[in-house]
Amino acid sequence: MDLHIQKLSKTFGQTVALHPTDLLVRSGTFTTLLGPSGCGKTTLLRMIAGLETPDTGAISIGGDTLYDAGRKRDTPAHKRGFGMVFQDFALWPHMTVFENVAFGLRTACRTRDLRENVMKALDKVRLAPMADRYPHQLSGGQQQRVAFARAVAVQPRLVLFDEPLSALDASLREEMRVEMLSLVRDLGLTALYVTHDQTEAMSMSDEIVVMQTGRVLQAGTPEEIYDRPADPFVARFIGRSNWLAPRGASDGQGETAMFRPEHLRWEPVNGAKCASYEAEVLQSSYMGDRYEVHLQADGQPDRWTAYSASRIPPGNRITVYLPENRIRVVKLHHSN
Repeated sequence: MDLHIQKLSKTFGQTVALHPTDLLVRSGTFTTLLGPSGCGKTTLLRMIAGLETPDTGAISIGGDTLYDAGRKRDTPAHKRGFGMVFQDFALWPHMTVFENVAFGLRTACRTRDLRENVMKALDKVRLAPMADRYPHQLSGGQQQRVAFARAVAVQPRLVLFDEPLSALDASLREEMRVEMLSLVRDLGLTALYVTHDQTEAMSMSDEIVVMQTGRVLQAGTPEEIYDRPADPFVARFIGRSNWLAPRGASDGQGETAMFRPEHLRWEPVNGAKCASYEAEVLQSSYMGDRYEVHLQADGQPDRWTAYSASRIPPGNRITVYLPENRIRVVKLHHSN
């Protein structure tokens, strides 16, 4: 069942948290709302969940209208049929793992075959042997698995994730990212995921929705977002970017162009039309699998980054080559 968002907006006092927004989350996909703190992504997620009331707009899933400001319709959160995984796990400390997972089923008055359904959910996250433990007896990763089991035990139409990995350390976060995505795929769930971490978004998503200051700037596959950014903010927020001198009007209504560090070459590319630039090497940093080289190209206002298989000493004057088909033009007036 597809999730449809139409003209949804929210204001807190004089602050616009979300401008009128349209969004489609297709059934069976993993969609990520990506952006910095304060961009509106969590507000949007909470409105979808029924934890926040929108000012305008409508929310529907599979033809079932959950919220409609014009018709004054608002389905309570516990009746929307969604599962939610929170940033802080939100486990009851006085309840066992079993009872934490059973909580959602009891709230929904779905107690038939309760034990079987709870144990089935725990088995999916490999925690069935720990059903009688309490949250404080579990590691952070295990607590996150309990939160996920609780969300899927109700067989949700949609699972909402509110930065669920941000409380974990870096190594465990990477491990849980792979595990969580695998579980979502295996269970055939539709997922809407909120994060400020571009690595999470790029590695997990079928579609990424990039947000800033309460607006959706661009939506597309990870490849589309990275290769063809529609806004300067998107280009800077997703991956590393190098910028060419702006062209057009000086009032911010012109355009500029960018390219990714991996596209700058140390020699001409056979069969490709290349622009060449004279540049000074400012620094070479060893990154393990490559060197990250910082350059100042003549006539360019910003420093560039390139990748090299060997160290290039600072102070060297070199010629670098940029295939013209790797240059992406970006309209400046899109930026906020």
